[in-house]
Amino acid sequence: LFSPAPKAGIVRFEWRHCRMDGTVFDAEISLNAVSIGKETIIQAFVRDITARKQAEEELRHSEERYRNIIENIEDGYFEVDLKGNMTFANPSTSRILGYTNEKLPGLNYRRFMDEENARKVFSTFNLVFRTGEPARAFDWELISREGKKVFVETSVSLVRDREGRPTGFRGIIRDITER
Repeated sequence: LFSPAPKAGIVRFEWRHCRMDGTVFDAEISLNAVSIGKETIIQAFVRDITARKQAEEELRHSEERYRNIIENIEDGYFEVDLKGNMTFANPSTSRILGYTNEKLPGLNYRRFMDEENARKVFSTFNLVFRTGEPARAFDWELISREGKKVFVETSVSLVRDREGRPTGFRGIIRDITER
């Protein structure tokens, strides 16, 4: 079961451990070979990491839930950088625009509209950038990859980094062509 501890350095690994009362817990084990005179002993530290493992599992479930929502909603969800280059799009955005998910990253928003709509979109995004306030439900016209006109209703908000600096935008688009 065990391989010998290293002759130098520390070996760390995770393991399910059992307390004296029989309860099982997640542990991080650190083994270190220590020489004392002519003898080498193995120094072991056992740290209970049950809370960390539970938090990791909750985070994984949360990420999975939100990923499922984004991937399966009927409305398009997108993220662009400050220059308007697509950095993320869900499958509904891809469907609305007529591109595969692999083709969208890096494409600029101007590719999907005429000059008049590009000015309208730029003006709205610029206002969001300057004020930090989201834009809700503004309408504009897209041009799909096939050249088809698609009318969309869009809500957009600013994305910020950990220091609060703007890094891009995220938004929801809904195809309202039939309406």
